[in-house]
Amino acid sequence: MGYLKKALGENIKLIRKSKGLTQEKLAELIEIDQRQLARIEAGESFATAETLEKICKHAEISVKTLFNIENNETDNMTLKVIDDYQKNYKKLVNMIKRTALDDKKTEFFLLAGEALEKRIAREKLKGFLLALDMKP
Repeated sequence: MGYLKKALGENIKLIRKSKGLTQEKLAELIEIDQRQLARIEAGESFATAETLEKICKHAEISVKTLFNIENNETDNMTLKVIDDYQKNYKKLVNMIKRTALDDKKTEFFLLAGEALEKRIAREKLKGFLLALDMKP
């Protein structure tokens, strides 16, 4: 039973991060405490059926997608890519804020940085999938 809780929790975390949601925001959307969501993602607790339905609704995914737990190695690599992207994007935002550029220049740099980070993330994912003999 521990494997199922852990794998489902990892899927929820992966899906949440892929949608750009923090634990706090998803917990608010699905109407549970953030600490409870953290326990679910860590595989320490099961979510109720109602909570799982709300996660699917707000993440705009099917229940089948939520329970697709066959390849955790790929999921963990994907989480790493998403984490790296989010960290680098936050660094870029902070750097731009420190330079006190006007709004149009700031928007341009953020869009350019986001495009570059997404391209890098896509290339990393493509490499992972090719290494696993999966088509990207």
